[in-house]
Amino acid sequence: MKKLILFGIIILSFAAQAGNLETGLEYIQNKNYEQAEQYLLKALQEENKKERKAIAYKYLGVMYDAQKKYDKAEQMYKKAIENGNTEIYYNLGYIYLLQVKYDKAEQMYLKAIQNGDKDALDALGIIYLFQGKYDKAEQIYLKAIQNGHKGAYNNLGEIYYNQNKYDKAEQMFLKAIQNNDTNGNAYYKLGSIYIDQKKFNKAEQMLLKAIQNGDINAYNNLGTIYLNEYRDYGKAEQIYLKAIQNGHADAHVYTNLGLVYYAQNKYPNAKKYLKIGAEKGDQRAAEYYNKIIKEGY
Repeated sequence: MKKLILFGIIILSFAAQAGNLETGLEYIQNKNYEQAEQYLLKALQEENKKERKAIAYKYLGVMYDAQKKYDKAEQMYKKAIENGNTEIYYNLGYIYLLQVKYDKAEQMYLKAIQNGDKDALDALGIIYLFQGKYDKAEQIYLKAIQNGHKGAYNNLGEIYYNQNKYDKAEQMFLKAIQNNDTNGNAYYKLGSIYIDQKKFNKAEQMLLKAIQNGDINAYNNLGTIYLNEYRDYGKAEQIYLKAIQNGHADAHVYTNLGLVYYAQNKYPNAKKYLKIGAEKGDQRAAEYYNKIIKEGY
């Protein structure tokens, strides 16, 4: 989901000379938030025009938002709205979403939509998706697609996938790829669909594409196909080791790599990786590790 945070300097055509407001914005651009805060607060004290006050409040909110000071960001965004900046509803909705305040986030995104912010459609759909309100989310994303938001295909595919409507999900993820052939998540989800449908050759192709396009979740699924379906231990080992080398390994990757070695009676390597998997909380890894120990290896 796109976050509407702007760090660039806005063009103040009505400002003939740089004042506290402009200086504060320069400090924000350089991420010198302490100085930015001082100058923007001074700007609020000296400015009489609501338009310039709204800008100062907005960018104080942006600054606090970037620092995860959400209470302060909320106050500034509300002040910006009071001074006429209606484009900030999206930002306010986003910080509510981050704090899992879905009702408040929904209200802000609905207001953003009323004010013509088409990006808020996608954000609103995400709230409904998180809440499991799939019918509402579907309506929102279909509307977003009608409004030209092609990125909504991916989220619509997620809805259908979560409802086990694999044919519809497949159609949406394929459209997502047509619009963006570097969409790693769409390739990954297609791979997951094909695994569920036991179409392992198609799943393999999609998961390889997902990895090429940066989706880290695909490593484990692809390795699992090689391990459990193809019994190709060499390929499974390569995938799991690559995941670890690239820093993309969770407990399941270490566990499955251990099982690759266990299946080949390579017990020292099996113990090594199963132990790591167990330490990362995988119960299956702990069971196999203890089994190897009991067997005296």
